[in-house]
Amino acid sequence: MSKKLLARIGLLVIVLFGVTILTFFYTNLSPVDAAEALAVRRYNRPTPQQVELVRGELGLDQPILQQYGSWLWNALHGDFGNSYNTGRPIVEELSASIRPTLIMAAMALLFATLLSIPLGVLSASRKGGLADRSIYLFGIICMSLPNYWIGFMLLLAFAVYIPVFSIMGADSLKDFILPALALAIPMAAGNIRVFRSSLLDGYNSDFVLYARARGVSEWKIANLVSRFALPPLITMLAQSFGFMIAGSAMVESVFSIPGLGSMLVTALGARDTITINACVLLTAVIFVLVNFIADCVNALLNPQSQKGGGL
Repeated sequence: MSKKLLARIGLLVIVLFGVTILTFFYTNLSPVDAAEALAVRRYNRPTPQQVELVRGELGLDQPILQQYGSWLWNALHGDFGNSYNTGRPIVEELSASIRPTLIMAAMALLFATLLSIPLGVLSASRKGGLADRSIYLFGIICMSLPNYWIGFMLLLAFAVYIPVFSIMGADSLKDFILPALALAIPMAAGNIRVFRSSLLDGYNSDFVLYARARGVSEWKIANLVSRFALPPLITMLAQSFGFMIAGSAMVESVFSIPGLGSMLVTALGARDTITINACVLLTAVIFVLVNFIADCVNALLNPQSQKGGGL
């Protein structure tokens, strides 16, 4: 267990290291010139000499490997530098932006779980019936709709026609309900099918037939099948959480939430490459950590999976 755990942690570190390389070199080798963008904001119509002056101030005149090494070393010590766009420390901006995004994603994960489990159980228990077909149709429709469109419809319904929620802002938990639903509904649609399939596989497995032959109660069998079916759902929910963080920009724009996605979009528009690197790295760290936690939970729910290459 400990060896596999250490191997898993080592793999996660390698993944994050690869993310830093891809992100840094992609942003720095692209046609986007951060020095020119900053010089335009500073001097309006900068001369080539002024652009080179700004490039020297930002350290962009150094060899790219030296730039990467310096940036990585500072990042490991919690220093992402100052934003080219605002001039403020990026750590401060990340601290302010990540909170609303995490709240929104956590609420979306809760809503997705509350939708996935009961609807998955209902669909599996009514296999081939009207409820199963209706839930299947609901899932297909929801997976086909972009989350920002769902957000617009929720705003129109519950902030305009039925003014229960505010149109914009993120001042209280109530303000995150609609954006969380916009994120959760498409994710839950796919998770329902996964949980349904896992439940059906569990009930059709040999250990259920053996348990019924020995007279084990249906309640205990349902408990065993649930433990068998939960790991795939937990993995999907963990991946969904990461996708919600990474794909939050559109929903945050619809609901005017100053989160991590909005910060990344602003940095892209301003050609603020150093802020882009920090946002992508933070998103990758969250994604990796959540999936690692999901693997640990799955290992506790199903210890036998450790023999098959799990934790």
